[in-house]
Amino acid sequence: NISSSTSFARLLDDIHQFEQQHSIELYQQQSIISSTCSDIDEEMLALSKNTETKHKGTVKSHVYAEYLKASVGIIMGLFIVIILSSVREGTSIFSNWWLAKWSDDESYRYRILNNCTNIQNNNNNTVWSMSNAEWNNHRNQRFYIYCVIVFILVLITFFRSMITQFMFLNAGRVLHNKMFRRLIRCPIAFFDINPVGRILNRFTKDVATMDDQLPVDIYEFLNCCFPALGTVVLVGMLNPWSFIPAVISLIGLLFVRYYYAPCSRDLRRLESITRSPVYSYLTSTIHGLKVIRSYHAEYMCSIEFFSHLDDNTRANHLIFATNRWAALRFDWVALSFIGLVTIFSMIARITGYRYLSTADIAMTFSYSLSLMGVLQWMIRSSVDVETEMTSVERVLDYCSLDQEPPAQVPLNRRPPSNWPSHGRIIFENVSMSHSSDNQSSLALRHLSMTIEAGEKVGIVGRTGAGKSSLIQTLFRMGTLVNGHIKIDNINIATIGLDDVRRRISIIPQDPVLFTGTMRSNLDQFNEYSDAEIWHALEQVQLKTLVIDRMSNGLHSIVSEGGSNLSVGQKQLVCLARAILKMSKILVIDEATANVDNVTDELIQRAIREKFKECTVLTIAHRLRTVIDSDRILVLGNGELLEFDSPNVLLSNSTSHFASLVEQTGLAEAEYLRTLANMKSTKDNHDLDQESLTDSKETDPLLT
Repeated sequence: NISSSTSFARLLDDIHQFEQQHSIELYQQQSIISSTCSDIDEEMLALSKNTETKHKGTVKSHVYAEYLKASVGIIMGLFIVIILSSVREGTSIFSNWWLAKWSDDESYRYRILNNCTNIQNNNNNTVWSMSNAEWNNHRNQRFYIYCVIVFILVLITFFRSMITQFMFLNAGRVLHNKMFRRLIRCPIAFFDINPVGRILNRFTKDVATMDDQLPVDIYEFLNCCFPALGTVVLVGMLNPWSFIPAVISLIGLLFVRYYYAPCSRDLRRLESITRSPVYSYLTSTIHGLKVIRSYHAEYMCSIEFFSHLDDNTRANHLIFATNRWAALRFDWVALSFIGLVTIFSMIARITGYRYLSTADIAMTFSYSLSLMGVLQWMIRSSVDVETEMTSVERVLDYCSLDQEPPAQVPLNRRPPSNWPSHGRIIFENVSMSHSSDNQSSLALRHLSMTIEAGEKVGIVGRTGAGKSSLIQTLFRMGTLVNGHIKIDNINIATIGLDDVRRRISIIPQDPVLFTGTMRSNLDQFNEYSDAEIWHALEQVQLKTLVIDRMSNGLHSIVSEGGSNLSVGQKQLVCLARAILKMSKILVIDEATANVDNVTDELIQRAIREKFKECTVLTIAHRLRTVIDSDRILVLGNGELLEFDSPNVLLSNSTSHFASLVEQTGLAEAEYLRTLANMKSTKDNHDLDQESLTDSKETDPLLT
């Protein structure tokens, strides 16, 4: 029987085992896929927040209003533009009309008649009957008045050009300064999600468009708009038949503009957006050039850079192609207009609809032919202005950025001048997020602790545990969701940012030096004497470097980013700043992570000696740096896991700090335990000495 066969039974067991294993693998794959999808969704959500926004549709009216407001004000700007342009165009038309009448008088005087001037009137007879003296006086009068009109026209044109250029350039200056002021007061989260190329794009190309191209195009639009209106009025007065081709051509121009303007505007926005990655990638490449060359990644980086450049070039190519498309259709409309004007002029002459002199016919044809060119350029200039107003639109986006809390508060709310005088820090149920968005995750969760004055605290934890977030909260660089922080019994949320950040010293992980002199890098606000600065440099063993290797001492030039100094030397400069400032609270954010052991030991010794009475918070990758701290703060996933002395934490084999020590290796872990025991023994000895001293001072038998 097959069912009772042992081989068949073994085969069934193998099939069942395979099916179970297959179902388990399938479940694991489904879980992996679901987790991957959730990760992708989170990445897409973060990417959507990090993507540069692009406006849609026409440029809103408030953009034009803000631009005029930044120039000289909305009402004053409109008044100046409309009045000056109207007066200038009226003067121009009047000068041409005066010249035409003078030409008529010359024709009638010398009887230069043709089919267009065979009709006589009283004025013609008067001119013909003048004596030579009277004619010369009449001609001189015409000439002098024409010269005065032209002189006034030149003055008005010059005055209008100066005023309009001043208005538009002033608008660019005001908007640039407003954007810059808003940018430097932005929360730190803004710089975390916006690459530097995106910011540079606003301050380079958009500002250049606003300063260089936009004033010229607005001026050209005004030079076309008001002459077009004046031409329509004049030609309509001379030959109303010309209104028919003018209206037909205007409809054709507006029809072309209806398709041309939205495309050109959106292409300009797309070109502005595709330019930001070019700046960002170029900046990143320059900063990471050593790494790129060391890994022989030049070709890969070049391909990626060219891809960004190609995207921007495609947008530029489409802009030029769209301009040519519109120009060709504008020319066809102009050709149709010229033909219609000629036909209607012939009809008016043949039918004898109204009397037309030689000058009238000349002016009609001259202005009618120029009207089409003026209308064409007016339409194109309006599209150019709307397209370039997208740069103003992008600048105004940065003029409305979210701001940090005020830097200064009223005098009655400011802390004392010697605050903090002790350096006691209290965290009460503190929760912090890097963004003001309600959906963003918390970087710190319900932290409550007290750091006593003069205490040395080491902060440890894995990557992403919240160490740097804790420091940012202390400097009010994040968004405090819950709780509050007190320093010497003053809630730091109730005082200005300048008072908080100037009263706390920090030595960052990446040292920051500014282009300038060594003195300006140590004392930005000229608050200390040269002797104090030299003493601070001597404490960090940089005095010899400044004297021997820098030719001008304290006035020696520090290159951009401190490129003429090593990483260790830059860290020592930052330490000299802190020594010079001598704040009661010092924060060290992994300052020795990128320096050698000798510089690390030098920094730690200087901190122990110079900041003995100060509260010191130290974040370090090397546990050796913080093993001699008074207490160790262990963070994990934004939560406070442990906070006690190193010896107490190491005595508990299940503590998080003990596991971190064990992961350093057997030899290093044993050495760290020895240092912790030495620190504990030293503290106990110092405590016994203090208690013995106190007992001697209060013993009545020894008085």
